[in-house]
Amino acid sequence: MNFKNSVKFKIVSGFILVVAPLVFLLFYNNIYSMNVVRDQVSMNYSKMLAHYVNVTDNALKEFDYYFYRMESDPEIVSMQAYRSFKDDYILAKQKVYNKLIQDLGYYSLIDTFFVYAKSNEDLFIVTQENGHFHERYETVEKYLSQALSVSSMTPNQGKWKLIESNHSYFIVQMKDLGSDMYAGCLIDMKSLAKPLGIWDVGEGGGSVIVTGDGQPLTSQALPTQTYAAIKSQLTPDHQVYQTVQDDTSNKKYLVVGRSSQYASIRYLVIVAETNILQNLPYLQKAIYVLPLGVALVLALYLAFLQKIFFKPMAQLIQGMRKIGRGQFDVRLNESHSAEFAYLISTFNDMAKQIEHLKISVYEEKIRVQQAEFKHLQVQINPHFYMNCLNIIYNLAALKDHKSVQKMSLHLADYFRNLIRTNRTSISLGDELQHICNYLEIQVMRYPDNLTFAIRIEEAYRQYPLPPLTVQPFVENAVIHGYRMDQDRFYVEIEALPDPDDPEHYFMVTVSDNGKGFAPEMLHELNSGCYAEKSGEEHLGIWNVMRRLGMSSGAVKIHFANREHRGAEIKIRFPLQHFGHGDDVVV
Repeated sequence: MNFKNSVKFKIVSGFILVVAPLVFLLFYNNIYSMNVVRDQVSMNYSKMLAHYVNVTDNALKEFDYYFYRMESDPEIVSMQAYRSFKDDYILAKQKVYNKLIQDLGYYSLIDTFFVYAKSNEDLFIVTQENGHFHERYETVEKYLSQALSVSSMTPNQGKWKLIESNHSYFIVQMKDLGSDMYAGCLIDMKSLAKPLGIWDVGEGGGSVIVTGDGQPLTSQALPTQTYAAIKSQLTPDHQVYQTVQDDTSNKKYLVVGRSSQYASIRYLVIVAETNILQNLPYLQKAIYVLPLGVALVLALYLAFLQKIFFKPMAQLIQGMRKIGRGQFDVRLNESHSAEFAYLISTFNDMAKQIEHLKISVYEEKIRVQQAEFKHLQVQINPHFYMNCLNIIYNLAALKDHKSVQKMSLHLADYFRNLIRTNRTSISLGDELQHICNYLEIQVMRYPDNLTFAIRIEEAYRQYPLPPLTVQPFVENAVIHGYRMDQDRFYVEIEALPDPDDPEHYFMVTVSDNGKGFAPEMLHELNSGCYAEKSGEEHLGIWNVMRRLGMSSGAVKIHFANREHRGAEIKIRFPLQHFGHGDDVVV
């Protein structure tokens, strides 16, 4: 049966075609909902980050104006006028220093203010962290030496420059006030990142400030290993957000970035996706549970169909196959479904009726075959009897009274045995005894021209077969094979194991040294057409072949001419029909 054309395939396929779009829609809806949540969260963080960056950039821009105003400050002008360490210079310097301290308290973003008079090699700084005064002084001094060492290198104007000192990063802005005086400030990256660190981005997330090529400048607000795992996946700052994955922990993160307009730095807020969806547990779990749920529903649906539909249908199909193989005793169990219960009940009634009909037909066929069998067997008796009477007549004509007496005794024994065994089957030994009586009669008729030999293994003497199965072949050998011009006619009968398959068959061979079969007759006998004919000529052979076909289709007969001279008939009997004692059957 083609599975694609089966009802089971069509029902399952139809169910999948109906459920699959619904599952896909639900799955898509979950994905869409998660994307909406992700978009909303990212937009919120993006707006917050944009606001913070804009505020910070405005503060950075304001420092440009601050230094422009400082350029015209009277105290700075006084310091430029008094280039030596005179009292007026020191007084102006002290006033500038006090003003920077005051401004440093106002601009909490600034880490360090510095003023440098190149003509006097005078550098003074004001810093938020007095404990790191010497470090900040060295940082400013190092920066100034680098920035002013080459005449072609002018101080950075407008753009904040990124520097590193003692494993810390700063952005620095310096303004040329004229007369070899410079003023500037340092902003620590930690100060810029500190407000971002108080944002609630959930466990596993945080914020970080990086360079344009992704080098981290701060790490206190984000685990270092987290950023290292996702660094290579970050794209330029032209997207509102992007989703990246940590391959070491298989965790996904939402990254929102924003670059500063006045410094070569970029602000990143990294949020673990599990924290984004923590308020949507159903959607989050549905993504993983949905395929399993669909598989479970499909399995339950198939189990339900298997019980109420497929199993009764398979039972019906199996029962029909058994009916087709001839097993009419098959009966099916009743189903709980009303429709299948009616079908199975009807099937059982049909099988019962077919079984009864088959038995009736079979019994009628047996009666017909028995009648035909008896009719065929009745044909043999007068045929052989007429031949025997003809021989007795010839002996009487020769006035050989002793031979007539002996032949009459053999004939009486033969018919006495035939009358006593008037059954549908006799043993092979009894059949050969009939043949022996017949050949003794023929030897008496042709004492100097005919001889015979019978050899049979004891194991086959009780083999059952229809009466007069071998005798007609022996009789035909004598009648049609004997020639008056030959020296001596010889008939041999053997019952030996089949040389090709001795465990399952044995062979009865009737051979003579007569004139053999004509080629046309030999072809007709071996082709099987002869058994379908009936007539006066060769009635005995036709009769035997017909009766063997009715009693056992497994018996095979082969006709041949011997190599030198004579005919040979081989009858192959199956041993599976041969039992022992009372179990002998045909």
